[in-house]
Amino acid sequence: MATRKCVYMKSWIKKHWNMSYDMENILTNFKHYLQKLKKVLKKDISLTNKPSATCLVCREEIEQFQLLQNQGVPFDTLVHLVFKKDDEILDELKSGNCLMDLFCRNQKKLYFKYLKILGSKMNLKEAIECVSQIEKSSNVFFEQLLKKIAYPFFLLVFAYFMICFFSDFVLVQMKDYISSNSILILIQVLKVLFGTSILSILLYLGLYYLFFYKYDARLKCPFSLMKKMISLQFVCMYQALEKTYSSTQEVLETLSLMDFSIVGMVSNEILDQLKKGNTLEECFLVIHVFDASFKKMIQYALNGNRISIFFDLYIKKCRLDLEKSVKKLSNGIQLFSYISIGILVVVVYQIMMMPLNMLNQF
Repeated sequence: MATRKCVYMKSWIKKHWNMSYDMENILTNFKHYLQKLKKVLKKDISLTNKPSATCLVCREEIEQFQLLQNQGVPFDTLVHLVFKKDDEILDELKSGNCLMDLFCRNQKKLYFKYLKILGSKMNLKEAIECVSQIEKSSNVFFEQLLKKIAYPFFLLVFAYFMICFFSDFVLVQMKDYISSNSILILIQVLKVLFGTSILSILLYLGLYYLFFYKYDARLKCPFSLMKKMISLQFVCMYQALEKTYSSTQEVLETLSLMDFSIVGMVSNEILDQLKKGNTLEECFLVIHVFDASFKKMIQYALNGNRISIFFDLYIKKCRLDLEKSVKKLSNGIQLFSYISIGILVVVVYQIMMMPLNMLNQF
C-alpha cells in the first residue's frame, strides 16, 4: 500500500513539474515574442518619423511662402508662419541643405518635378510663376475636353447598357410577339454604334495618354486636335522660359531636362537634330507631332527673328481653334446620344405595345 502511494506521489510530482516546465517555456517564448514585436514597432515608428521618408512641405505652403517672401518679414518668422514642419526645415537649413531641395524632397507630383528643374536655373519666385504657367498650359485644354465630353459620354454609356439590357433580357422574352426582324436588326445596329462610339472615345483618351506621357519619336499622331494640343503646350512652355533665357538653345536645353513630359522629349529630339547639323527651322519641321499651322508660323517667326510675337499670335489662334473643336466634338457626341436614346425609346415602346395590339385584334 505504501509502495503504491509512493509511486502515485512520484507520478503526480513528475506530471506537475512537467506542466510547470512547459509553462516556463511558454512564458519565455511569449516574452521573446513581445521583445521582437517591440523592436518591430519601434522600427516602424522611427521610419514614419524620419524627415527623409516624408514630404516636408505641400504646394499651398510654397505658394504662400513665395507671396510673403518680399513683405519685410524675417526669414525664420516666415518659416514658422507658413510651414507646419517649420522646426525640421530650419534644422535642415542649418545643416547646409538647400531650400529648393527641401521643397522637392520625396515629392512625386509634376509640379515639384518642374520646380526642381527650374529652381536650379532661376530664383524661387520666377520658378514658381513659371511652373504655374506651365501647369496651366499643360492641363487646361485636356481638362476642358474632359469636362465637355463627360456628360455626353455618360449618356452614351447609359444608352449602351439600356440597349444591352433590352436586347439580352426583354426582347428574348418577347420574340414571339415580334413579327418583323427589322426591329431586332435595328437594336443590334444601335448596339454596335454605341459600342463603337464608346471604344473610339476611350481609344482617343488612351492615345492622348500614350503621346503625352509615353512619347516615342516612332509614334505617329493621327489626330489634328491632338497635334494642336501638343504644339500649344510646347509654345506655352517655351514662352514661360523665354523671359528668363536669352537664346533658343538655352530654352530648349532647359525643356529637354523635363523628359517626363512630351515637351521635354520633343525638345530632346530637336536638340538631336541640331547636333546633326540641321538648322533650327529644319529641326522644327521634322517633328511630326507639331501642328501644320505651327510649322508654317515657325518659319515666319525664325526668318523674321520675332518668335515671341508669332508665338503670341499662334496661342490666340490655337486656343480659338481648340475651343471650337472641343465644342463641336462634345455637341456631336451629345446629339448622337440624344437621337439614339430617342430611337431606342420609340422601338422599345413599340415592342412593349405589341402584346396589347394582338389582344385588341381578338
